[in-house]
This record gives sequence, structure tokens and C-alpha cells, in this order.
Amino acid sequence: MKRIAWLTLLVAMLLVSAASAAYVEINAPKEVSIGDPIKVNGTTIVGGLTKPSLSPGFSTDVILYSVKSTKSEVGRKTIVVQEDGLFSTTFETGGLTAGDYTIEIIDPEPPNTFGGSSKTLQFLKLVDRSGDVRITSPLVRDFDGSLDIAGTIDKIGNAGVRIEIESGGAIVYGPEYIRTDPNGAFAATVPIQGTGTYRVTFRDTKGYIGTFTFVVTGGPAPAETETAVVSASAPATRSAPAYFEVDTRVGLVTLTTSSGGIDWVIEYIDEGGRLRKINDAGLLDPEIVEFSAQGGRVYVKIYPTGYNDHGTVQLSATNADAVRVSQNAPVIFGDATPTPAETATPLPAVLALLAVLVVILSRRG
Repeated sequence: MKRIAWLTLLVAMLLVSAASAAYVEINAPKEVSIGDPIKVNGTTIVGGLTKPSLSPGFSTDVILYSVKSTKSEVGRKTIVVQEDGLFSTTFETGGLTAGDYTIEIIDPEPPNTFGGSSKTLQFLKLVDRSGDVRITSPLVRDFDGSLDIAGTIDKIGNAGVRIEIESGGAIVYGPEYIRTDPNGAFAATVPIQGTGTYRVTFRDTKGYIGTFTFVVTGGPAPAETETAVVSASAPATRSAPAYFEVDTRVGLVTLTTSSGGIDWVIEYIDEGGRLRKINDAGLLDPEIVEFSAQGGRVYVKIYPTGYNDHGTVQLSATNADAVRVSQNAPVIFGDATPTPAETATPLPAVLALLAVLVVILSRRG
């Protein structure tokens, strides 16, 4: 009888161990301004404990859904659990519309991986603040050595606004806060070196507000010179982007995608480690990116806008020594996906082990 009691206890312990599920919790801001990234953080550690419930290296997908009229997927990232039991990822919001969204972590073997106490879903709202800004200074003007920026921002009062000015892929001013009066009015005069397109981005303590383009004309046209073009090609889908690395030269670098039926998105990490995302062209035109370089290496990721689109994209570059398909870029972009680590032993395997133990103990009795 004692042996049967011990055997019963052993069965219960093995079944509880096999049936236990991992704990996971995701967190994201409840409200994000369109233009700011959605930063998602997560843990696999139950409150009050120190040991993660999932092994380091475990990976699965986190999905961003729009839940306006119907639920639809608008973004997907792979997370990888680290040694401290934590994980994180980021979704860009450029091109999305205001409204309600959810962030959800996918159970790779539902309902066996994540326990009922897990938090696998987070509601959030995207807000569009670009309409809060009214520019009163001219958006197109002749070059006179400076750029005048003036206007008003709703619901900001005298809290101040931060501006950053970009031209040709380089930051030419800021980011720096400027004064706003009680009505939200602002004005600034920024020195510039020449004609061209200047993108002015406005932010405050709540996040991104909007970006406005100023065009300065009337300066001398640059002398035309022949420029060699280097290029490379790779297949690309939304879930499996093409990755390149570009060895730039000093000066203005131009990146151009191939065209013809696919709307490509370009993301690149410049020499300063800043992530840029461009999707200005449509199905028929190539995406074109221009930026100032210092002769370093720039990493590029290209993928189609549509989730069902696929094709081979060619990336061409001027004022560069080389363009090549990159094995390192996925890691630089944080997109590398290691092989998922095994978690708890499956229930059938535990039951098989239990059957062997029963036979052995019965024969000994």
C-alpha cells in the first residue's frame, strides 16, 4: 500500500509538472502619437520570483492589429527571450492611421505554452497630432542664408516645442526646444547653407506632433558630374526583407530601388546609428533616398508594403564604393531570429516515462 501511495504521489507530481504552463507578460504605451515608435517590452518572470518561466532563446511573434471596424494585421515582429527573462521589440507607426490597435503575443502551441495568468494582449490608441500645427511662414522661399519657421500649435500653450531640421539625410539643426507663447505661437530663424528641401519635425513632452517640408530655391545649381553606380539584388517579402550594406564615400549618397509593380519600403541605419524609414513612391516609381555620408558603412532593409507581395529588389547607390547583400544587417536591425529553444517536456513523453516506472515498480513488488 505504501508503494502504491508513493506511486500515486509521483504520478500527480509528474502530471502537474507536465501540465504547468509558462508565464508571459507584454506591456506597451496606452497612447502613441503617429510618427513615434511603439515600444513593446515583456517578461517571463512571475511576480515575486527570480527564475524565468521560458528558456533563453525562446522566440515567437508579436503582432500589431488594427481593430477599427474589423481586426486586421498591420505589423509583425519576432521576439527572443534573453537570459534575464526579458524581451522587447518596436513597431514603426509611420503610414498608419489614428484609431484603436492591439499588441498580441502569439502562443506557438496554443494553449500549451502560456498559462492563464499571462498577459498576452495590450490595447493602445494611435493619435494623429499633425493637424494641431499651422505653419504661417512660407513653405517655399528664395535662398537668403536662413530659414524662417513660424506658426501655432493647438493645446500646447507656453510649454515650448522641440524642432529638428533635416536636409539631404543630415541633421542641420537641433533637436532643440524653442519658445511658444500662451497661444502656442512660435517663431525661429535658422541659418542654412544652401537651397534644397528642409524637413522640420515638431515634438513636445508628449511625443511626435508632425513634420513639414520647406523648399528653398534661387541658389546656384550644382555642377553636373558623372557618378558611377554600384548595385546588388536580393529577393524580398514583407516577412523576409532584403538586407544590404553600402560602403559610402564622403558627400551626398543616393540610394534607389528597382521599380515595376511593387511598392517598396526602405529602412536604413546611418553612420550615427539612427534608423530612417522612407516610403514616398508608389507601385510604379522607385524609392529614392539621399543623405550626407562621411565614408562609413550604412545598413539597408527593403521589403514590400503589401503582405502578399514578393519579388527581387535591386538597390543601386551613387557616391559609394560597394553595395552588397548583408549577412550582418538583420542583427543590426534587431530582426535576427535564432532557433526557438525547447521548453517544457511534452505531456506524451512524461506519460511514457510514467508507464515505464509503473512496470518496474510492479515487478519489484
